[in-house]
Parts: sequence; C-alpha cells; structure tokens
Amino acid sequence: MHEETQLVVSAIESLKQEPNFFKDYIFPIASAFFTSILGATIAYYTLNRQEYVQIEKEKMNASNKWTLDIEQARSNLLAIKGNYNGKLTDLPIQRVGAIPSILFHAQPIPEKFNDLSFIVPKESKSKAELPKWSQIPRIRAMVSNYNYLLKLWEQRNEINQNIKEMILVSIGNIAYANLTLQQVEVAVGKANLSILIDLSERCITLTDDIIVELDNFLSEFPAFAKTKIDTKRLKKFGTVISYSNNGNKALLELINKSPIVDFSTVEYLFGENDADIKKRHKTGYE
Repeated sequence: MHEETQLVVSAIESLKQEPNFFKDYIFPIASAFFTSILGATIAYYTLNRQEYVQIEKEKMNASNKWTLDIEQARSNLLAIKGNYNGKLTDLPIQRVGAIPSILFHAQPIPEKFNDLSFIVPKESKSKAELPKWSQIPRIRAMVSNYNYLLKLWEQRNEINQNIKEMILVSIGNIAYANLTLQQVEVAVGKANLSILIDLSERCITLTDDIIVELDNFLSEFPAFAKTKIDTKRLKKFGTVISYSNNGNKALLELINKSPIVDFSTVEYLFGENDADIKKRHKTGYE
C-alpha cells in the first residue's frame, strides 16, 4: 500500500511544471498591458470617428438650414412681386398707382453666420479665384439687404396708404391708377409724391436684384457646400438639400426684372435729371 501511495505522489509531482518566470510573471503583465492599449486605441478611433461624423452632420444641417431660409426669403419676395408683376410701364406715376399696399408677414433672416465657417477655403486664393458662395461677406450682404428690403416695403406701404387717404379726401373715390401726375401732385403735394415715387422705385429695383441673388444662391450654394461635406459618411442621416427651377415658367417670369423706369416726366419733382436719379437708385447688383 505504501508503494502504491508513493507511486501516486510521484505521478502527481511529475505533473507539476517547473517555475517559468516569463510565463508566470511577464506574460500576464504584458497581456494586460497590450489589452489595455488595444482597448484604448479602439476607443480613441471610435470616438474620433463619432466626432468626425458629428462635425459633418453639423455642416450638412447648416447647409440645409441656410438653403431653407433663403428659399423662404425668395418665396416671400416672389409673393410680394406677384402683386404688381406684369402691370408696370416705364412711367413713375403709373408704377406708383399699379403697386398696392401689400400685406405680408415675413420674418427677417437671422444674421448669424458662424455656422458657415466650413465653406471658407483653407488655401490662400485671390478674391477673383474664390467660389462666389464661399465668401461669407457676400452672403451677409444678401441677407442684410433682404432684411432691409422688408422694412422698406413696410415703410412704402405706410406712406402709400397715407397718400391714398389724402387723395380720397381731396379728389374723392377715384381709382388711383386713373389719376394724372398733376392730379396726384395737387392732392398730396410735390414732397409727398416725390417720396412715394422714390421709395416705390427703390423697392422695385431692390426686389428684382435680391430675387436674382437669392435664386442664384439656391442654384449654386448647395452644390458648393456639398464639396465641403463628407456625404458618404452621412448616408444614414440625410442629404444636402438642393433646389432647381425646373423650367417653371411662372417662377422664371417673376425672376425676370421689371421694366426700366423713365424719370424724365418727374425730373422737376426731384430737381435732378433722369440719369442722376437712376444712378442714385443703383443697388450694387447691376
């Protein structure tokens, strides 16, 4: 029995491995270390990718927000112009009578441009080489002029309504459009008439020019913004909104500019000749 026990003990002892410093100490430590490094690396690249995708999403959202805002602004001006489009001749007094007091409810575009920083080219280029809608000052000017135009139309509506009331008191219920220049002048005075004509022409000209500018933005900006966005990473989140007039005749007709005014019949009201008055009405978009 003793011999059998001794054999069992010997067998067990033979299974016991000799101490191995690398296997017992170095390998567990190294394994834990490299596992930590691998985990940290995976976490780093995962967070990096998530941050990258989030930045691209913000760029796409900014592009779409501006496209929608500008499309709404264009729609507002087209609705305003629709009240007199096709009714204007080149005579200032006729144009004044053809444009009614236009009721509209249009919100100004918020003048916050920090979310457009991604469109600015990183490489140094001359101004002539820069894409048109990569220039934030141009977008700022368009938005500022649009907001100013809304106030201008509100001011014109107020003055137009006051003058109509003066005509009603002075002449009676006669259609505004059927009155002669002299009749209106007698009813409201030279000063009031010149103010209304001047303001009306500013509204007409700036509305035409801003509509063209807004329409150009909608045509070109989305395609340009798309070059600055990694859309391949955003297939699950959405797309960059774009617009096209698609040959819409009614829309294209409203985009066309109004007939050019002839100030020669009212030069005496302004104390200026036709050329000087037109020069004063330039918007910078010519």
